Amino acid sequence: MDVRKETPFCVADWQVDPASGRIGRHDNTVKLEPRVMDVLVYLAGRPGQVVTREELEAAVWGGRVISYDALTSTVQKLRKAFADNARQPRIIETLSKKGYRLVAPVHLVKGSSEAIQTPSTNSASARSLKRLSRRGVAALLAVGLVVTGTLLWIGPWKATDDTVAMESSPRSIAVLPFDNLSGDPEQEYFADGMTDDLITGLAKNSDLLVIARDSTFVYKDQLLDIRQVAENLNVRFILHGSVRRVGETVRINAQLIDASNNSHLWAESYDGQMNGIFHLQDEITKKIVSTLAVRVSTGERQDLGLPHTNNPEAYDKFLNGRQRFYLYAHKEENQKSRKLFQRAIEFDPKFALAYAMLAWTHAFDAMNGWSDRRDRSLKRAQELTTKAIELQQAIPVAYFVRGLAYRERGDYVKALVEAEKAIALDPNYANAHVLLATLLYYAGRPQEGLERIIKAMQINPHHPYNYTFHLGQAYFILERYNEAIETLEKGIASNPASERLHVWLAAAYAQAGEIEEAEWEVDQILMLNPDFSLQRIQQAFPFKDPTDLERLLDGLRIAGLSQ
Repeated sequence: MDVRKETPFCVADWQVDPASGRIGRHDNTVKLEPRVMDVLVYLAGRPGQVVTREELEAAVWGGRVISYDALTSTVQKLRKAFADNARQPRIIETLSKKGYRLVAPVHLVKGSSEAIQTPSTNSASARSLKRLSRRGVAALLAVGLVVTGTLLWIGPWKATDDTVAMESSPRSIAVLPFDNLSGDPEQEYFADGMTDDLITGLAKNSDLLVIARDSTFVYKDQLLDIRQVAENLNVRFILHGSVRRVGETVRINAQLIDASNNSHLWAESYDGQMNGIFHLQDEITKKIVSTLAVRVSTGERQDLGLPHTNNPEAYDKFLNGRQRFYLYAHKEENQKSRKLFQRAIEFDPKFALAYAMLAWTHAFDAMNGWSDRRDRSLKRAQELTTKAIELQQAIPVAYFVRGLAYRERGDYVKALVEAEKAIALDPNYANAHVLLATLLYYAGRPQEGLERIIKAMQINPHHPYNYTFHLGQAYFILERYNEAIETLEKGIASNPASERLHVWLAAAYAQAGEIEEAEWEVDQILMLNPDFSLQRIQQAFPFKDPTDLERLLDGLRIAGLSQ
């Protein structure tokens, strides 16, 4: 069926007007988020057909990295708007492990006069056009950052209020996920671990720009067009390869490609035993560094940031735990990764990086509200990172996690010191730049925070949604509300279930004078959390400058939140 965004249509006895973002029947009118409407339009164009999650994500999100819950939350909002029941669906049916199907009848509305009419239709259409304009600018910005050349840089740089002037580095590299050739899917974590460790080792070199793992793992299990990948990530060099592990024997194949002319600079195979795996990784890293003629000090050559353990069992548990942790999935997965890190430490009590990652699981518990005793979890994270640093000083993730714990406990000065230590050890550590950015704008230095978050997004072009959230915060604090709105809307498109994105977007709309949009965002907040309170917001964002916090609270009051 030829259902389009600009064409009114009916689903069962509901009229749908994509242009205004509304559905209605009788005297009941409901406004949908743009992304929720996009999903409805896509399903309505295929009534009765099973549409997979992958198909919907590709069509509606355009290949952008989104959380697993993004689509699920979007469909839930669609069901709520239609007053549909997931167990006895009249509109949308969920088919386990298959996808979704629009089971209600669909037909087009003939003539624009039959489109949904409400007292605010005209103003809603005007706002819709305004939003579409903003979204168009945002889309162009995203294309400019990701496809036509993410602005990556090395060395000193300056930023103005409107742009950040940078040039891509000729010494920029992306390490793509190594293929698992072991013939055993259970060894996938080992191949991913090799990739992670090579990224970590290369990132320690201050003269080499290395793309973060979040962005390179987007290309896992995909047919690769090396030139296109390099263009998307705005890098010149691509490292790719494979890992074959049989028992204690390991073979690593690696190839370094100059994407500017698609030439292979070198390709080699490395054979060894599990107890010598770090030597193999070190040889590959040094070969790349040497080939790219990057200056590397003797100290860096001796400590390339790889996990330090001579115990194969400890390393194996560590890799398995790290792969699970990086799913950022849910409380249970976090606990599974914690147990694996604990096992790694049992095999090698001096395994510093295992302590650091174990600490991160405790900090993550506290940050996500999974801990019954939040302060105890943060204290445990601090203890474990201190232990890690005692065992191995040059370990960026330990300083980063300790900085997270300090920030969550409200000790921003100590957190700032830890973030700067992490960046000094690893200039390409995108997460540490994000941490520093948040601390800067909490401390009343929002312009510097803005510059830092932009840098993090350049190092990690396919970044998780929280990067976009922090960018929107920085724009809000700088009173650049239109840019905050554009940015936060993009974040919600990737993760519509994020309460804090809706909170800041409601305040941005209110401060920009778009009251109806702000009130609608408040409805989304209360739907996600009926117990939401302004008091909790005051505790969650303790800015040094009280006017920054008051601007946020004032926006939320204008939007309709009174307590």
